[in-house]
Amino acid sequence: MAAFAALAFSCSAALQRRYDQRHGISSSSSTSSSDRSSRAPDGGKGSETTDGTYRKDYDRVVDGSSAAGSVSTPAGGNAGYNQQLLNQYTDMDKLAEVVLYELDNLENRYNNLLNEYKNAKSSSRQVMAMELDKISDDRLTLYKAYTNIYRNGKSDWANVKRDVDNTLREYRKKN
Repeated sequence: MAAFAALAFSCSAALQRRYDQRHGISSSSSTSSSDRSSRAPDGGKGSETTDGTYRKDYDRVVDGSSAAGSVSTPAGGNAGYNQQLLNQYTDMDKLAEVVLYELDNLENRYNNLLNEYKNAKSSSRQVMAMELDKISDDRLTLYKAYTNIYRNGKSDWANVKRDVDNTLREYRKKN
């Protein structure tokens, strides 16, 4: 049991040292891992409390005393970039609305055909079943296009827009 506790403590100290190195926190050789775990809650950038849980020190983040460890975002940002991003999101929403419109029309066709299927004779049910399958496949394709807009649109909008437009074009040709 003592070996397990020593292993857990050394792993915790190693992880803390690696975190400190990555975030530019200088740890002097006099600061040992046991000092770090027994520090008061307002100690350093990140510290372990007495119960062993890790706690981030927000005082240092707010004070900005560690420039390498703190993430700062400009208040104004780049206005041109922000406007471009806003325009891209607007285009994404417009294209998504077109896909949703087509999905809505497809849902209505599916529901109408399903109601006809319920009242149809067995001879025409086979044709209706094939049409329902085709509509289900089209719905799945349009749902995938819709999710692709928001999943990949921010990082690769030109290709996503082209793919979704091609999907819509193929769907409209079939119908």
